[in-house]
Amino acid sequence: MREVHPSRRAVLASAGALVLSGCLGAPDQAEPQPDPDLRLRDRVAAEVDELVRAYAAATAAVPALTGRLAPLAAEHQAHAAALRGPRAGSSATTDAGGSATPPAGPAVPAGRAATVTWLAGLERRAAGRRTRQAATAGPDLARLLASVGACESVHAVLLGADA
Repeated sequence: MREVHPSRRAVLASAGALVLSGCLGAPDQAEPQPDPDLRLRDRVAAEVDELVRAYAAATAAVPALTGRLAPLAAEHQAHAAALRGPRAGSSATTDAGGSATPPAGPAVPAGRAATVTWLAGLERRAAGRRTRQAATAGPDLARLLASVGACESVHAVLLGADA
């Protein structure tokens, strides 16, 4: 029985293919693409920050509401942190002296009932925005926005019951 050896041409072709594949390596790893929802995340986080400031302004105007409103404000702070993810930073601005100062809060209606009704309205409008925003977001952000919107809806109901 005669041994069959590959031809010189076959050996060179195989070696060339191996060298070429070694030089080319794996296909280039594509640069990680930025999160397409990043701007929406930032916009929603800023909107949630506005709610936090509204709660702070409300408790400053009507201190008797602090116990009732503090847990709701804390939930909004957690929402803003979740929206910002690991890149979370302070939303405060820096004044000319270099110290961090929070942006001014909104004007609060006079009186306990008017303040609570005002906050409930802010929550309802925010929940409506989350529904529209979730419809344009990617799947992961849409789930987060749906959760935030559901919480805002519950806040509106709770505040409406307190008005």
